[in-house]
Amino acid sequence: MKSLAAALALAATALTIASLPARAADPHQHGHDASAAALKLNNGKMWGTDEALRRGMIAVRQAVHGAPAPLHRGTAKPDAYAEIGNRIEAEVGRIVKECKLPPDADAQLHLVIADVVAGADALKAAKDGKAGRAGLIKVDGALTAYGKHFDHPGWK
Repeated sequence: MKSLAAALALAATALTIASLPARAADPHQHGHDASAAALKLNNGKMWGTDEALRRGMIAVRQAVHGAPAPLHRGTAKPDAYAEIGNRIEAEVGRIVKECKLPPDADAQLHLVIADVVAGADALKAAKDGKAGRAGLIKVDGALTAYGKHFDHPGWK
């Protein structure tokens, strides 16, 4: 039963993420694409968080920042990157299932989660260290954005 619940949570995550507006893939656009949703503050203030979100984001950060050095150097084997990607994906599933934010904060969180999922997907699909390292960097960028836009006491 737990496996079914986990599978349903991951499917819901995929559907939720798939329904989000596409973000600019070209790093030279710097978010100037008018059709892309942009992460923003709540009238100059950080968005609120709940315990489930904070717990999940800490676990994602630990998965990335605690990854062995060869993963960060881009010298690990693809299966090592896939393992981290799977851990991150599991945490995202928990966040989606348990986190209860007001609609405006949730919409902003979806932008962060979309980048976390994109990074996890890159980690899982990595054919070499360079691609795996790029996945880690993508997730790390999402963690930085989270810290700048969401009120998470003690976040570094």
